[in-house]
Amino acid sequence: MNVMIWIFIAILIYYVYRITQVLIRLDQSVILPATVEELKSIRKEPQKTVKPPSYSGQKTGIIFYILLLLYITGMLILIWQVQFADSVMLYFLILLPVLRLSDFLNLFAVTEAGVLCGARFASWKSIQSYTFVPIDINHRYYGHSKVVNDKHELRIKTRLGTLSCIITNEDLKAKLEKLLNAKEVYGG
Repeated sequence: MNVMIWIFIAILIYYVYRITQVLIRLDQSVILPATVEELKSIRKEPQKTVKPPSYSGQKTGIIFYILLLLYITGMLILIWQVQFADSVMLYFLILLPVLRLSDFLNLFAVTEAGVLCGARFASWKSIQSYTFVPIDINHRYYGHSKVVNDKHELRIKTRLGTLSCIITNEDLKAKLEKLLNAKEVYGG
């Protein structure tokens, strides 16, 4: 088999592992957001608030995520069966959807085990630091929505990347900061 196919199989296994982690922890005890007001104060993207951290709240995103994983699997089988190993364009048909997999779940929640953000889960052990970045005129989200202007973006640095969300309520920001510090994650 072609080396590229093995690389994409490894990528596929990684994303299946990630969604499995999120699905296992989705209905565990959620610390934040605990109220509807807190839920409305958190955004993954500037235009819309996050959905509840439950299977029913994330149903559409989970379905799209699984359908995309099935599409990637189908494309890998097609490449393998038809021996299109030399066609670079078919690999781009796999790669492009992979780049957006994290955006299907509109989710941010703090649980006893760690943080759920989009289609990623970060355990407390893997979180290294956090920062609250002000959304001012030089920030990439400034101007997308009046609600997020002059608010804060929470960036949580993990061993494998950064999780981020927008916090539009100062009380929730203070609560998150206190919670992260209590879990021995310190601001950077």
